[in-house]
Amino acid sequence: MTSYLVMLQTNSNQPFIFSSPRLREQIGASFEITLLSRWVKKEAKEILDTDDLPTSFWVSDSSGKVIVRFTGHADEPKAKAKDLIRRVTLRALTEAPGLDVTGVFIEATFDIVDARDLNKLDRVFLDYSLNRRPAAARFPQFPYLERGSESALPASASLDDLEFSQESLQPNHFDESSPLSLPSRVKRAFASMSRKQQVDDVKERLAKRGKELKQEPSLDPTKLAAAFQDGEEFEDAKDMLSSVGVVHIDGNGVGAIMRDLGSAHSKAQEAGVCVSADEVHTEPNDALQAFIMVVNKRLDKAVKDAIALSWYDVQELTPDTVVPIVPVLVGGDDVTVYTDGRYAIPFAEAYIRHYEELTEEDELLKQLAVVAGAKKPGPLTASAGVAIVGRNFPFHIAYDLAEELVSRGKKLGKYPGMVPCSTINFHVLRDATVLDPDDTLDEYKGRSQRPFLIGRYAPDRIGDATTTSSEEAPTAKPQPLSSWARILQAVAAFDGKKPNDPTQTTDDPFPRARANRIVKLLAKYVTVPKDDKARSECLGYVLKKDEKAFATQEQIDNDKQKSDDGKQKSDNERITKRCNHPICTIRLEWTDAQENARGTKALVKALGVLPSKTRLDDPDKHTEDCIEQVRWLLDLIDLSGNLPDGYLASRIRGDADCVGSQEAADTSIAGGAQ
Repeated sequence: MTSYLVMLQTNSNQPFIFSSPRLREQIGASFEITLLSRWVKKEAKEILDTDDLPTSFWVSDSSGKVIVRFTGHADEPKAKAKDLIRRVTLRALTEAPGLDVTGVFIEATFDIVDARDLNKLDRVFLDYSLNRRPAAARFPQFPYLERGSESALPASASLDDLEFSQESLQPNHFDESSPLSLPSRVKRAFASMSRKQQVDDVKERLAKRGKELKQEPSLDPTKLAAAFQDGEEFEDAKDMLSSVGVVHIDGNGVGAIMRDLGSAHSKAQEAGVCVSADEVHTEPNDALQAFIMVVNKRLDKAVKDAIALSWYDVQELTPDTVVPIVPVLVGGDDVTVYTDGRYAIPFAEAYIRHYEELTEEDELLKQLAVVAGAKKPGPLTASAGVAIVGRNFPFHIAYDLAEELVSRGKKLGKYPGMVPCSTINFHVLRDATVLDPDDTLDEYKGRSQRPFLIGRYAPDRIGDATTTSSEEAPTAKPQPLSSWARILQAVAAFDGKKPNDPTQTTDDPFPRARANRIVKLLAKYVTVPKDDKARSECLGYVLKKDEKAFATQEQIDNDKQKSDDGKQKSDNERITKRCNHPICTIRLEWTDAQENARGTKALVKALGVLPSKTRLDDPDKHTEDCIEQVRWLLDLIDLSGNLPDGYLASRIRGDADCVGSQEAADTSIAGGAQ
């Protein structure tokens, strides 16, 4: 008996989805990627002439990547492997134009699925991918061919004229009469089915948990797209979004798990976690095969359940209106979602919270957290990036920005020697003249505290890393609320609301003009050399006769003393004046705010329990408390302006309720022990 392993995988998924500026095409493209598994299943049944595939067949089945096995005598498995690749790639060519599907196969060395064979299959796939023609080569163009609308590909005839008929396709007259490329036509025609399946899947997952959406999400992709961008067939001014949020989320360490499934399997076995072959219909005596399929299945379930629960949480914030939520990429541990700009950050935070809870509840995924970098079994973590842009802003540029936000969040979340931690990072795009993500984000370096550490492991990473300096003894005072809820409390104080109950106002918001002024000063501060003497020697005043000379405390106090007639000294009588150095100006602005702005005291208290990103990056680095506190102002400005009404109160109250329930449970346990 011989065995052959076959890998079929979609390539360049992100360019395939985001190559079009149209939301409907992206929805359809995302759906086309999911067809790979269906094609493999259908064609394999025809090749094997059976209605039930053998238990040895499936090795791995995840979004856009499938590994299967053929077993038989002599060259029979090899012929079947070639035939499967031919059939599936032909279906991709004819049914999903533009989708790049690659297939490779190898003869297995072992009778059962082995990690060494899987590694060899990966190497063969990579070698082949480097030497094959790109999918774009299927669409040659000549000067006299008409270019497709909003595409680099040639225009094609309508699907009706081409007799391109599939039962699931639903083209409309608006698309059929437009000069579109063939991939664009098919993507748009798949959009309706894709959207319906998205919504039905969310409803089904929520129903299993006794939840339901109070408002029916829009199923018409054309009307849905009109909320995000102009140029669609149906446009209604009342449904148009003022801002759009592009949310990209990537799991931390999941790639390490999938790259070394053999080690992951060994870790699970050492922990005593067993998987049942019955759960995934695999060979009873092939433990690794069952393990891979179960990991794929459970991780996929955790991701999609987290999306459904986050969808529900966001919709609960505004039960009387429908929040447009559009998942456009759900593959493995990668998620990309478009939504209203005001609800993008709440969605991202809710997803991470649910993803951690769901993976911790699963005993197998919980053990794999160790493979992902955790010190002990626990939840898997993720990093989220949220790009908030204006309506009609190109999706692919916003996606690139969100992806870079995730990348920077991961650098903090997966800090060497530290437990991996979930992060959330965001950017509100105000200037569209700079389109490179690195250049855009570098402009704000040192002016904010983003990205934020959130989730289960945040307390371990933050510890008592408040804005106290590193020389001071840690307070060792545990914080009752999550790191995210504490940030929201600071937003409440900034807005002039009570941090513990944002439904009540104090009527003392921090002055926005002063906040913006300090943020601008920070832009100058970050350019000051580290060895600048003003950092340590200047007290905020210089001598009038020599502005390079720092005033002493005695000279400053003397100028503040009253004259013999009991009046304050006039400006002409004073020998000192305020220093215009950025550091000194910030110090004086912040001191003046604490003395004169009534709402500052509550804000300073709320900021006192928040961490400093500078100190998280380098625990030994000394920075002033004043500077670390004012670095939160840009974050607070952006959060204040991009969170929906009621979110602060809802999220803080929800966190407090969880703490109260946990404390009650702890008390009950303690009482029983006594």
